[in-house]
Amino acid sequence: MVRINYLLLIGYCLVATPLVAQLRVATYRYAENSRVDNIRPIADLLAAATGQVATVVSYPSVGELVDAIQQGNVDVAFINTFGYLLLAADSLAQPSMVPLVVWQTLDDATDDNYRCIFIAPEGGVVTNSDDVALNTAERSLLLVSEGSTSGNLVPRIALSALGITHPEQQFKSIAYAGTHQQTAEKIALGEADLGAIGSIAYEDFIRESTNRPIRLVWRSPEIPLGPVLVSNRLPYVEREQIADVLIRLHSNHPEAFEAAKNGWSEAQHAKSYRRVKSDYLYRLIQQFGDATELNRIVRTFLNKN
Repeated sequence: MVRINYLLLIGYCLVATPLVAQLRVATYRYAENSRVDNIRPIADLLAAATGQVATVVSYPSVGELVDAIQQGNVDVAFINTFGYLLLAADSLAQPSMVPLVVWQTLDDATDDNYRCIFIAPEGGVVTNSDDVALNTAERSLLLVSEGSTSGNLVPRIALSALGITHPEQQFKSIAYAGTHQQTAEKIALGEADLGAIGSIAYEDFIRESTNRPIRLVWRSPEIPLGPVLVSNRLPYVEREQIADVLIRLHSNHPEAFEAAKNGWSEAQHAKSYRRVKSDYLYRLIQQFGDATELNRIVRTFLNKN
């Protein structure tokens, strides 16, 4: 009888103890950094605020993070600008995640926070911005990766404004180096005639005296930083709890805020997260100029990254 009662007690506990919900927080890898350690402190804070347990996942690429979001496998996503635009451009996907907060630099007035830089080998055929659109059929283009904002999306927008709307057909060759650093190194070695990298990677590269010289050909306007997305499937109260943690993160949990910043070089000047407004997507698209051309370029990478 004692054994039966003991088994009944165990069974009751198993039934009566509610399972703790999982808050699925995700991001994407860059080079050797999965960024899991960068966002883990935030994920734990968000989970604590909502009474859940955090599960942190890093996907190998921006495209795979986008796929996971579309499949409903993510509750909170730390994504780049290109990734968000990919989601927004996919008319077949339900808006299951929406932008909640975005990095904010001091007074939104930092002049050189995050830009695209066109670079060329020192002594190469491309000497300035006027040369970019000349004789492209005889020249090679090197970009960073398909999911990169400053190393793929923005250079394509800039090239389109020069009449180079289909670089794969108009350049002699086009390739991806994998990282901003590798792109700069290959350009310095003369392995391509023209390249595009982020401005912070450019500054880091030229600061190192042992690197071969590269030529700055063109500098883009400021690039908007990527948002944090939240799932519409979460209850409204939980979404607001998550927003409150993120907006106050820099003051209440500065170590967690700095850990996240350290995962994204373009966020080095960020001072806080700010809540996005309802017209965030519209204003974001306007910052890239020709909305129709932006949409065309973005849609070529849907389900491709």
